[in-house]
Amino acid sequence: MRILALTHQYPTPFQPTYSTYNRQQFAELAESHELRVIRPIPWTLALTQRRQGKWQGPGPLMQGRVPVTFPAFYYPPKVGSHSYGPFFEWSVRGVFRREVQAFRPDVVLATWAHPDGWAAVRLARRESLPIIVKVTGADVLVYATGRRRPPVVEALTGADAVVAVSEDLASHVRALGVPAERVHVVPEGVSASLFSPGDQAGARARLGIQGTGRLLLFAGSLLSSKGAFDLIEACAALRDRGVSFTCRLVGGGAEAASVTERIQQRGLGDIVACAGSRPHEEMPDWYRASDLVVLPTYVEGLPNTLREAIACGRPFVATRVGGIPELASASCSQLVTAGSVPELTNALQQMLVAPPRVDASISAATSGSWKDSASRLADVLQSATSARSSRR
Repeated sequence: MRILALTHQYPTPFQPTYSTYNRQQFAELAESHELRVIRPIPWTLALTQRRQGKWQGPGPLMQGRVPVTFPAFYYPPKVGSHSYGPFFEWSVRGVFRREVQAFRPDVVLATWAHPDGWAAVRLARRESLPIIVKVTGADVLVYATGRRRPPVVEALTGADAVVAVSEDLASHVRALGVPAERVHVVPEGVSASLFSPGDQAGARARLGIQGTGRLLLFAGSLLSSKGAFDLIEACAALRDRGVSFTCRLVGGGAEAASVTERIQQRGLGDIVACAGSRPHEEMPDWYRASDLVVLPTYVEGLPNTLREAIACGRPFVATRVGGIPELASASCSQLVTAGSVPELTNALQQMLVAPPRVDASISAATSGSWKDSASRLADVLQSATSARSSRR
């Protein structure tokens, strides 16, 4: 099967940690199928990269076995994002047509509802190609509630099939009017060769982390929507209660500077620190170095951070949102209400005092492989391709 993917949710040479879940799933797809990726770059970012001498060019570039093309995505800055669909379509249609003519894809895959999915549905329809849209969380849970709701609904209802990463997200897709038979749940995977239990002292030594005390880990974008500021307030409360611990926040994001400033304002500089964005290959050591993982997010599809934590044998405290309850186990996790700092503080205190052990059976049940994930996605793509062929 020849698959043409259109998505901005994919790493670039200068954003190697961006949307690594798609890179891993696509790499497995490419083991059994031919795959090409069109990865639009916002023109403002492309301009900045050119000025810094970092622009990799439009491609195609090989990322593993996958050729990736990087057209510029032109849009009017500071204009409502609900209008970006036509701009996205106009920006990529030339590259899309050339790929269709040269590659002859059997199916088109978009991995974000809007503007990616909206544009992909229109482009695929013109070429009489089946189109599948994969959604991962915010593209439905956040953007389908405001002015972007109509184009999100148009994209999802116009697709041959919609793939969601959790049962909860699938229920939201159906609530938008997509027939149940066209909605499929395909969980993300975990790389077993990377994420597995390991020696805590060795991991701390490799990361340069001093001491043997309890270590709390946050891994994700440093954003208020991810609960980063709630975590800082919870850390301040834990300190005031006399709980002994340190905390590391691993990740970048638009609010990273504000997070660092808040840490200093709360006088937490000696126990809480931001480690910045780290290579994906380094993350297993961060989980192993920790005693407890925390994700106080407000919106999620189903975060791979928690899958990876479990695979490394680490318990977690997270919010009761999206598909997170589908991963939670009473023996090694606690769920709290999003936005409730008191609940978060109490759960962290309880878990830090005596971190529970993650049973191997729980890890096996929640940490499926990327090979299995890609295989299930390929089944959906193949089914849509076969259904379209039978109608011709």
